[in-house]
Amino acid sequence: MAMTPMDKIEPFVDATPLLDTPGQLRERAREEGYLFFKGLVPAESVFEVRRQILELCRRHVWLAEAAPLMDGVVREGVSAIEGRDPRWQAFYCDVMKLRDFHGLAVHPSLMAVFETLFGAQVLAHSRNICRVQFPHTSENSTPPHQDHFYIGGAEETWTNWMPLGDCPVELGSLAVAAGSHRHGMYEVHEAKGAGGHGVDVGAACTWIGGDILCGDVLILHSHMVHQGRDNQSGNRLRLSVDYRYQPLSQPVRSDSLLPHMGWEAWDEIYADWAPDDPLKYYWKNLDLDIVEQSG
Repeated sequence: MAMTPMDKIEPFVDATPLLDTPGQLRERAREEGYLFFKGLVPAESVFEVRRQILELCRRHVWLAEAAPLMDGVVREGVSAIEGRDPRWQAFYCDVMKLRDFHGLAVHPSLMAVFETLFGAQVLAHSRNICRVQFPHTSENSTPPHQDHFYIGGAEETWTNWMPLGDCPVELGSLAVAAGSHRHGMYEVHEAKGAGGHGVDVGAACTWIGGDILCGDVLILHSHMVHQGRDNQSGNRLRLSVDYRYQPLSQPVRSDSLLPHMGWEAWDEIYADWAPDDPLKYYWKNLDLDIVEQSG
């Protein structure tokens, strides 16, 4: 299994009451390395993106025909693992073309949180990520890792992990390692699961997790160790997104502005969008400090 067993699990603490007191919100962020907000994004906005992605799942013949679309019930015997499986690539290229998938990343409720957290203008990375986890694929669960290893650029980059629909623990929600953001970068090793790399925080680590409902938002610092939990639902897909944000004035690595996986260019992704859509290449109008990936 890619997931590290968790002997000590504590519940997420809702940071919503701190949105009106920016100083306390930032102090909580520094101390905890994560912030959890109940019902931050309107559920209907999230469900619409879920519906569009599940329509693609149905088009790619991944869903049980008799079950309601929004339940995300998997067709018996079907499984597609994120990676270079041609079935996955074809599906993922279709996801990347969904305007609302990218638009959700810059929802006003999300941007307002990061403006409050940073106390500065926000850059939303354009490399948006969609995850679809099938049941009975525990070896593909994301192992414990730190996002900065993959993102580079500004250390004050935060990830928004958001399920597209209700995500109880048994469907495979996210867990964060308490206090791990205070220890800098951990030694990285190869690991099974999404990303292919992981870190070891030790058996005595306390983890923080729980059910995450549609519209709830979990954000975490780029040094915060976190991991996916196995999809033990039996027959349902877990859909989630990773969106990333940083202060606009700080360095951003060039690949954080490229399409995730890089299987299609932005021109191909934007081909059917309105010609004057303001979301297209929005970062090119910003004064960014772009750095290249080293090594």
